[in-house]
Amino acid sequence: MTELAESLVERGLEVTALAGRGRYNGGERLAPSESLRGVRIERAWSTSFGKRSTLGRISDYLSFYLGASWRMLRLPRHELVMALTTPPLIGLVALAVGRLRQMRVVMLVQDVYPDIAIALGALSARNPATRVIDWISRRTLKRADRIVVLSQCMRDRIAAKIGAERVSRIDVIHNWADGSDIRPLAKNEPNPFAKANNLDSSFVVLFSGNLGRVNEFSTVLEAARLLRGRGDIVFLFVGDGAKTREIEEFTLQHKLTNVRLLPYQPRAQLRYSLAAGHASLVTLADGLAGLSVPSKAYAIMAAGRPMLFVGDARSETARIIETNGCGAVARSGESGRLASIIEDWAANGTKIEEMGRAARALFEERFDRQQAVEAYVQSFEKCLSNVESPAGDSVAREAKSDREAEANL
Repeated sequence: MTELAESLVERGLEVTALAGRGRYNGGERLAPSESLRGVRIERAWSTSFGKRSTLGRISDYLSFYLGASWRMLRLPRHELVMALTTPPLIGLVALAVGRLRQMRVVMLVQDVYPDIAIALGALSARNPATRVIDWISRRTLKRADRIVVLSQCMRDRIAAKIGAERVSRIDVIHNWADGSDIRPLAKNEPNPFAKANNLDSSFVVLFSGNLGRVNEFSTVLEAARLLRGRGDIVFLFVGDGAKTREIEEFTLQHKLTNVRLLPYQPRAQLRYSLAAGHASLVTLADGLAGLSVPSKAYAIMAAGRPMLFVGDARSETARIIETNGCGAVARSGESGRLASIIEDWAANGTKIEEMGRAARALFEERFDRQQAVEAYVQSFEKCLSNVESPAGDSVAREAKSDREAEANL
């Protein structure tokens, strides 16, 4: 979202980001407001109990909804407001204030709630609270002026929620990476990350990012166990999250020396940390195709590395890999197949290079930053143009180009 906001400012739009004051990984709270590269940032007050208890988490959510509503009411009126799906139901705040202040409303669906929580077992489909959340989510999506989703599979999920008559409001815009920031390392270019972590002489199977509940690690860890006799193959997890303990416990239980964990790395090191992986893992738990889209795939393609997808083979990422020959797909439980693929790749550097080139070529063709930004601008222009409002009113507006309009977001 930072890259999108900055790119919109570069196109002459006025952009305000409304967020919370807490950091992703905890620590000192952020300032109530500031400006960053032309983007105005406003941070709403909320409690900060964290994830230690259910009540504390509910308090954090509810207080943020209230704080965000108050902040939106006090901000200068904008022509358009875009809301994400995290935290759940924040779109209701955007819709309520947006309608009150006559702002157009776009919903950006990153994860489908409460479906994803049900699929992960965090919520029961029969729970009355779950049904209320689902009802609110559907109503919010139905009343939005425009909906952006991350894949065709996700589009199908949302279409089933809002009805066929509203499908024309859905735009599919993939996540992206910045191809000028993340790019392949030249063959003889030194890699300070690999050198600092003694990875130069190993074939590295890399997972980089949030080790979250949506990921499928049991198949990967079992493959690591099967390959524990290969001292030249290392499974490297860079990041943190809800499944960190699962990885640590499996590694200790089976006394694996070929599995390593490192904390999140500085953004400036991302190009080098991604390049340290000869094969990069993308995983998604079964049942989550169309509910969540692994965004790390785009950075991997930008780095020119082949992908190893593990999990729900119906996902968009699996389809991209199989269609474009930039990696391989293993279903959940196919640990033996995954281990065989890794052994084959470790013995065949030419194959790795070919798949890496295919990944970068596909990235440049479809998934670079500017292509995604252009797609968002087009979606916003549709939203501000002559479209049918959720209330059934015909709202006629002259389309404004991003270069001519003094619109703001």
